[in-house]
Amino acid sequence: MATRMNLRFLETLVYVAELRSFRQAAARLHTTQPAVSARIRALEGLLGVELVDRSGRDVRLTPAGVEAVRYARAIAQLNADMCQRLSSTQALQGLLRLGVIDTIIHSWLPRLIERLRTTYPQVGFELTADTSISLADQLRAGEIDLALLMGPVQEDGLVNLDLGGYPMAWVANPRRFAFDGPIDVAQLAAYPILSYPRHSQPYRIIERCFQASRGRQPLLNCSNSLASLVRLAVDGIGIAAIPPAVIETELAAGTLVRLPVRQAFPSLRFTACYADRPPAALPSTVARFAREEAARFSAEKGMDKALPPADDDNQPLSGS
Repeated sequence: MATRMNLRFLETLVYVAELRSFRQAAARLHTTQPAVSARIRALEGLLGVELVDRSGRDVRLTPAGVEAVRYARAIAQLNADMCQRLSSTQALQGLLRLGVIDTIIHSWLPRLIERLRTTYPQVGFELTADTSISLADQLRAGEIDLALLMGPVQEDGLVNLDLGGYPMAWVANPRRFAFDGPIDVAQLAAYPILSYPRHSQPYRIIERCFQASRGRQPLLNCSNSLASLVRLAVDGIGIAAIPPAVIETELAAGTLVRLPVRQAFPSLRFTACYADRPPAALPSTVARFAREEAARFSAEKGMDKALPPADDDNQPLSGS
């Protein structure tokens, strides 16, 4: 049996189990639904047991199927690890569907892309810029391979690597918003507040900041584009909470200044997240590179000394 076992059959079983759909597994494997079904039946024939319960509309694994997936995932990952460690840099190739939030795009993403282009010239990218919540949904659906977002995404079958994070600051156009001396966050409620998207991690933090002040609740104006938030803040449309690391040019030019708010704005943390399903060599390699580039960027900006330690197990997904 061992000599006849096909690694492609095992990979197909893992995709069917993770995506819970023959159709989605076929799309992810760039094949047809009948081909996926045929592979699963062939694997069942080799093992002599049913792996998928076909009695209902939804794809469900039998008890034997659940156990088989554990072995299949381990075998496929060992194969990917072997190829990654023993092959030359030319061997890692293919298309990586990468989802990234704006904050990372405007900081260290170019360094990551350049490093990968140099190290693995046969790797191409399909880049999606979106909110963390949307990217997490796309990751679950198998529409992207790796997400760099505010996380982690707490779900079985997903791997999360901590990327550190950025301190935040209240900023505004000094000609439009001027304050003498330290102020409380409650005083900002009288002005328009520019925020990341509704239900994102920064949005919820802003809400909690004003709720804790027990004062007036501000009008929150949301955008899913960091560039738009910066532009609006520079133009004096409102006050924003933005990582200083991504607006160094505006701070140096004086078009934006930090406001002397007494209450500290909690830092935002980021995560590289990918599915623990074969083939995972490319997403896992890029995730590791992302962690290294994020750490290098944080060290250069002195942000690594200003952040609390990561606690991935207790941080739910939310953010943009």
